[in-house]
Formats: sequence, structure tokens, C-alpha cells
Amino acid sequence: MKLAVCFSEAVMSLRLNALRSALTAIGVIIGVAGIIVIGAAAKGADTRIEAQLEAMGHDTLNIWAVTVENAAHRGPIVVLNDADASAIKELIPEVLHLSREVYSNVTLVAGNASWTTEYWGVDATYADVYDIKTTEGRFFDESEVRAGARVIVLGATVARKLFGDEPAVGRTLRMGPVPVRVIGVRSKLGFVGGYDYDNFIIVPITTARSRLPLEDRTSPYQLSLIDLKVHPGADRKAAREKILSLLRERKHRVGGREDMFGVHDSTERVELMNATHATLSWLLVATTVISLVVGGVGIMNIMLVSVAERTREIGLRMAIGARERDILAQFLTEAIALCLLAGTVGLALGIGGAILVALASDWPLIVTPQSMAVALAASAGVGVIFGYLPAHRAATLDPIVALRHD
Repeated sequence: MKLAVCFSEAVMSLRLNALRSALTAIGVIIGVAGIIVIGAAAKGADTRIEAQLEAMGHDTLNIWAVTVENAAHRGPIVVLNDADASAIKELIPEVLHLSREVYSNVTLVAGNASWTTEYWGVDATYADVYDIKTTEGRFFDESEVRAGARVIVLGATVARKLFGDEPAVGRTLRMGPVPVRVIGVRSKLGFVGGYDYDNFIIVPITTARSRLPLEDRTSPYQLSLIDLKVHPGADRKAAREKILSLLRERKHRVGGREDMFGVHDSTERVELMNATHATLSWLLVATTVISLVVGGVGIMNIMLVSVAERTREIGLRMAIGARERDILAQFLTEAIALCLLAGTVGLALGIGGAILVALASDWPLIVTPQSMAVALAASAGVGVIFGYLPAHRAATLDPIVALRHD
């Protein structure tokens, strides 16, 4: 039997049982739509992660001050300072750019609007460490750091909270009791690991030290972090060990305990995000596969019912010369046609769903031709796999027994 004839008869059979066919196809429709949405979300997530990591810089290390308690000293003991930062810059050849950093919280007031956020007091080289880009204005320079200038760079969230859609550069606001001038707004980074990387402000470290409160400040040279970028291609692990070794040499043991230092590698963030992304993707894929299997079982059941209802018809076809392979092709084509129809509907729903989710969440969902092809191939595969048993049963019926069937 020619494929065109098989397909024509399959479509006619589906039309005669339109409601039953539609209900049977729901599982496949949901599964195909899931493939499209998952593929779009995965591609969008990869794009967003790459953009965020690009914005936050590559090849970076963060060294933070860890404090210890000592019976001879009350309160925290500072273990990182300006001299440590200078030593790392001078003695560790892998370091390309380095910035000191202090941070705490502050309330900003602009007109009738106010917002409490975290401030980062840094050097001008911070922009080189993290490859900072601005949507408005600029980053402060070394001369402004030396002068302790009252300038500020806003994160995108802070700019929106204080100024809405109006330009922020050139405006003056109060940072605690200190009036400061906005000179830049950093490009939007979004959420990473549940943290809003746009909800912050950046000021010169000298301004922060002289005019803003610092938590647990016990020394004018205290640092919260040392941020650095290593040379491209340099061994970050080797650089990390050299930094730890240098700091241990510079520090003494306090109260019988060696000072400890935290070092964070930007590649660890990448690996964590990729691992989380992969886990969620596999969970979603498993859910989609289950939906397709359930839909396939439904199609197999309805095709078995169809074989039972059309047993006499099958006997008549065999009696006038239809071969087993003709009957097999007829019912298998019917199952595949039903699945492809369901796949097409699921494809349309998946694309629509991806667009709606992207609009509602501001998350890029990218539908690729590859995911569309996989979705349609999966639906056709379901038709072949779950349609074969009913088709084989129809093809192997005894013609005499089939003709006697009421």
C-alpha cells in the first residue's frame, strides 16, 4: 500500500473519531510542548549565565578577611589590610589587576525617595578587575580615589528605586549624611544564585573610609575583601596557593590559632551554576519523557480499541488481497499521523508558552530549530514505538476469524 493512501486513510479515521483522537493526544501534546519550553529555557539560561559572567568578569579571585576570637583581645581581629594588598600586587606575578574593598550598608535619599542598600568602597582598578560597563556615565578614576571624591556609581536596581526611568547621572543624593554626585550607572547584571547584583552602590574606598560607617572597624587600613584578576591563561590554582602562602608568612599565630583566609575563584561560580542548571534540566527532561510515555500508552490503548472495532474491516481487506505489511503500514501510519498532529499542536503551544514566560519573567527563552526538530521527531517516535503493537496485532489476524467477527 502506498504511503499516500495510508496517510489519507489514517487522516480519515482520525476525523471520524475526532474527539477520541484529541483526548488521546493530550499526553503527547503536553510532552512536545514541554520539550520546546525546556529547550528554550535551557538556551535562554545559557545566554543569561554567559552574559552575567561576562559582566562580572573572568579570571577573578576574591580574598576575604576571616576574623578569629582571642582571649587577649575582645572583638574581631583584622587579618587583611592595605599592606597585604600591596604585597600581593608586588610579589604575585600572576596578578594583573587588584582592588581593595570595604563594604557595609547605607541608606540613600534622593528627593522623597529612599533606599537602603550595600555599598562597596573600592579602588579605580575595580573596573578593570570586573570589566565594568555602564549604561549611563562612567566609573570613577584614580584621581577621584586619591581625593576621596564624593562620587557614586549606582547599580541598576538602586537607580530605578531612586529615580525611576529618569536619568541618574548628574543628580545629587545623600548617602547617609553625605551629599554625593552620581557619575555612572552600571550595566544590569540580574540575579545570580538568588542575589540581586544590581542592588548596590560603588564609591571610592577613601570616601567610604572617611565618610561612611564600617562594620567592626578596628583599623583605618582594614579591608573586607581584596579583589583581583589574574593574567589570561595564568594558573589560578597556583596563584591562589601563592597568595595563601604569602598571607600566612605575613601573619602571626593568634591565641594558638593560625589566621585563616577565604579565597573564591570565579570559575567555582561557573561550575556551580552549570551544575545547578544541568540538574534542573535533567529533572525537566525526565518529566517530559514521562508525559510522552503516558501519552504513548494512551495512544497504544486507543489503537488497540480501534483494531478491535475494525476487526471485520481488516478481514475484508485481507480477503480482497491486502497483505500483512499493508495492514501493518495502515495502522502504524494512523498512530504516527495522530502523534505528528499532536506534536504540531504541542509545538505551537510550546512556542507560545515560551514567549509568555519570557515576557512575564524578563528571562530570555530562545526557541531553536534544533529543539523544534527534536520535538517533532519525539512525537513521531512515540507513534512508531507505541503504535507498532496494535498494528502488528491487526496485521496478524486470521482473515477467517476476522470476517466472522461481529
